Amino acid sequence: MSTSILYVIIGALGTGLWNVFISSASRQMHPLLGALITELTAFTAGALIFLPVLSGGFPKPSFRAVIMCMLAGLSVLLADFFILKAYRQGVQISIGGPIIIGGSIVVVTLMGLFLGERMTLLKALSILMIVSGASILGSLSR
Repeated sequence: MSTSILYVIIGALGTGLWNVFISSASRQMHPLLGALITELTAFTAGALIFLPVLSGGFPKPSFRAVIMCMLAGLSVLLADFFILKAYRQGVQISIGGPIIIGGSIVVVTLMGLFLGERMTLLKALSILMIVSGASILGSLSR
């Protein structure tokens, strides 16, 4: 297994755990406060863990990279806030999780195509199977 796939698996684990924790917190606080706490925790942990690594010199990111990271941050805030609201209103994690994951796959696939990535038949079938499975799981959980 390549290191890059291992990173993707760890990222998926983080996303799954995030879904569980945010669902659990959703009924106990206002969605905006929950989103802000999530964002601040990610910032603080990132600063404590990764800034010491940069002691040898701070990399010079491009302006476009900074803008993309800012847009990613706004996307996470959007996700945190509205997913907290959905779970707070009673959406079960077994329904919300598959919709979040399936919806994310659709967005990423469309954006990948927009950004010029090639779509092979095997990729298309794999994505269709993932989205179909998430849809079936979501509909069976009602």
